[in-house]
Amino acid sequence: MLTSFDTTENLRKLRWDNEDNCRLRDYARYRDLYRSEFSKPFRQVINKLLKRYPLQDTTAQTLIEVNLFKALTDFFKNLVANNDFEINCENNQDLWDEIAKNNNFIAVLKEVCIDNSRFGDALFKVAFVDDKVKIFSVCPDCWFPVFHNGNLNELDGHILLYDLKLNGKDYKHIEKIHRGYIENEVWEVSNGNLSHRIEDISEFGLEEVDDFSDKWDDFVLFHVKNTTESDSYYGESDYKCVVSLIEEIMLTISQNSKIINRHANPKLAGSIENTEMNPITGERHVPNSDFILTGKDGTKPEYITADLQADAIKSHIDMLLQFFYMLTKTPPQAYGIDLSGNLSGESLKKIFMAAITKVEDIRAVSLNNAIKKTVECALAFSGINDAEVKIDWGEAIKLDYTEDVKACNDRVLAGTISQLSAIKELSKLPDDEAEKELTQIQKEKGAEADIL
Repeated sequence: MLTSFDTTENLRKLRWDNEDNCRLRDYARYRDLYRSEFSKPFRQVINKLLKRYPLQDTTAQTLIEVNLFKALTDFFKNLVANNDFEINCENNQDLWDEIAKNNNFIAVLKEVCIDNSRFGDALFKVAFVDDKVKIFSVCPDCWFPVFHNGNLNELDGHILLYDLKLNGKDYKHIEKIHRGYIENEVWEVSNGNLSHRIEDISEFGLEEVDDFSDKWDDFVLFHVKNTTESDSYYGESDYKCVVSLIEEIMLTISQNSKIINRHANPKLAGSIENTEMNPITGERHVPNSDFILTGKDGTKPEYITADLQADAIKSHIDMLLQFFYMLTKTPPQAYGIDLSGNLSGESLKKIFMAAITKVEDIRAVSLNNAIKKTVECALAFSGINDAEVKIDWGEAIKLDYTEDVKACNDRVLAGTISQLSAIKELSKLPDDEAEKELTQIQKEKGAEADIL
């Protein structure tokens, strides 16, 4: 845990600070899992498989990579950043829309959702470069929060470490983010360590102090964290609780794949009578290399096949998957499994109840606040202070159109909504067009009544 902005002290501290070192090692592991680079995180499993089933003895790969990690993260990314997501800034909406368009804010939000799921932490960052507002995500593997006297509830700022390269030399850019300003330092790197500080950093395109307090007197880095305990500032990765399960699933499938490949060409067993005779020499020989002599004369030849106990294997994998669904709070339907017929939106909401609850927890814990602060900071850099920002997440899973119609009809009959409001909601029409539509409907109903 860092408690000051002193570079020399922090470097010494990071060498023995177990919390941050463990966090960075976990980030590296989770990144490999998301990218299907299993050689490092599952090295022991792969070595066991190679020892038991050498590659030269089988055509199957060493480890069948079932990347449920990426499937899990992509599911939550899509559930959080759905198409109905909107940011409302009242009188400053046009300005925000322009900023969001220039920065492709939805793409930034999805990057943050991916980081939040796989790492447990994610970061929005706002910058003001060449009189333009920049919004982007920052990978938390270069981020160190600074706490006042070690108090997790009292944040003094953040430190970001970036790699730089200039004229063939390696450098580290240290960005110290305070409220209202940023200190920039550049250090030369020698043998992986910081050797000395560069006094003039203008050649790197940096100012020693970037003071923006007249526009925004707060941090420009906004932390999003997954659900966590009160004694930890960092969020918890979605992968942490299911690594061993997915490892076992891949191991089980891989081992059985090896067995199937070994017995794809079954061997024939029989007695000497089942061998072929050379009419010239009078000697008997096996018909091919996959023939095994066994038993006495008269033994009926038969193929040797593997008893895979397929039902037991399937039951074992199904049990592991059930634990995976419970621990990740996702249903099989999230991955396109067990989709029977056309499920209604209401049915999907019930099936996805645990997943939706988890997403709402993340929004309540930090995502809502981080997005609001990001938008307020971006508008402040554009000259708008005290902007009102509201976030509309929409429905994570939409109702079917027929369900919408039925719900509106029931409310009109119950007197809890007017026909005009129902038309506006169903047809997404502005007030004047909705009124014209209602007038036309009333005319048609009147005409039908006259005919009757």
